[in-house]
Amino acid sequence: MLLLFTPFLLLAFTALIRAVFTFARKAGESEQGEGLTLTRLVDGILLSIASFLLIVGFIFDMKGVPGGAPLKMYSETGEPLYAYASLSYKHSAVLCVDWLLGFFSYWALRIYHRKLSPIVYTCCNVFLVLCISLTAVYFIHTGFSNYDFNEIFSVLLLQTGSLTSCLLYLAQLKRSLDVWKAFGRGEDAETMPAWQRPLHRFIIMRHRAIPALWFALLFPVQLVVQLLLVLFGQRPDGVVRAFLDTSGFYLSRLPAPPPEMVSGDGHYLCTVAALGHRSLVKPLRPGIRHGMSITVNRQLMIANAFENVLEQYMPACHRTIRRLYDKYGYPVSRQIRTKTAADVIYVAMKPLEWFFLLVLYTVDIRPEDRIQVQYSGFGKKISRPDAELTG
Repeated sequence: MLLLFTPFLLLAFTALIRAVFTFARKAGESEQGEGLTLTRLVDGILLSIASFLLIVGFIFDMKGVPGGAPLKMYSETGEPLYAYASLSYKHSAVLCVDWLLGFFSYWALRIYHRKLSPIVYTCCNVFLVLCISLTAVYFIHTGFSNYDFNEIFSVLLLQTGSLTSCLLYLAQLKRSLDVWKAFGRGEDAETMPAWQRPLHRFIIMRHRAIPALWFALLFPVQLVVQLLLVLFGQRPDGVVRAFLDTSGFYLSRLPAPPPEMVSGDGHYLCTVAALGHRSLVKPLRPGIRHGMSITVNRQLMIANAFENVLEQYMPACHRTIRRLYDKYGYPVSRQIRTKTAADVIYVAMKPLEWFFLLVLYTVDIRPEDRIQVQYSGFGKKISRPDAELTG
């Protein structure tokens, strides 16, 4: 399991190192030039990967069960078919807009900081603070609990992408303060209108007031974004509803109804046999699995016959493989929701099917008998004395 999380942890850790180095620099050592540099290239790669994870995570999250709807669970294992969505997709448009504004604001401040007017410069920093605040809220919402892998996949992608972006945005806020000090944006204060001079001198003389100004503008800026989205059918409180109109998470306010039980256990080869195009997956006959009727194709029978061989002759190895399969097979089955997806899994499993078939024809005297008896109701094992290992 740790191997699965390693790439995500490495991405966030790299962004953390970049942020630490930025805060360790003195104000005069900050990047003040424009154009492509090695550090900007590294940050660009990190932010691109983080943005990709956010997009993929949001797509997967949209496929989750909406808040207030019942979960469907397999009757044989109690495993849910799908997890609850961590965000309400009806109200998440405002979060997407905030993320896009933060993304473009980052690059505007990172490269074109000298060409930005004071108002645009301030608004860009406010958008970064806004994205950081939303990241904090999302982490509170989803928490750091030890989720089952079935439920954590989309949350893991969104957490990793938002955390990596957040660390890069924090580093950019530090650079923004350094650039403000370096350029001394108060040289032309005397040419300003009289009513602007006191505020301008206050900000220039008190650099610590600049972050306070960014936070003070959070609500007005978010309100403007939200009101603009109202014109496109969004609710004025959409940014709050995106978190509240969910079920199963810390900030959720919609109670989860009792789950609905469905037949099966989530075996993804069974799903392929049932959902794939008949011309490709070639279902052969009905079968019996744990007392329930399923659709069986040859690929499924070969895979189960191979498992039968492992269970019969290598029980310890079978238990290990079965445990790993049960742990990681269910998340795969959740994504098989169309005939096309089932066809893709069927084709992807073909090399394994050929390997299973090779093993069966190597160790069993009558491999086809073992294959054909699968899911026929006659039991798992073949008790004939001539069914033994040949090597």
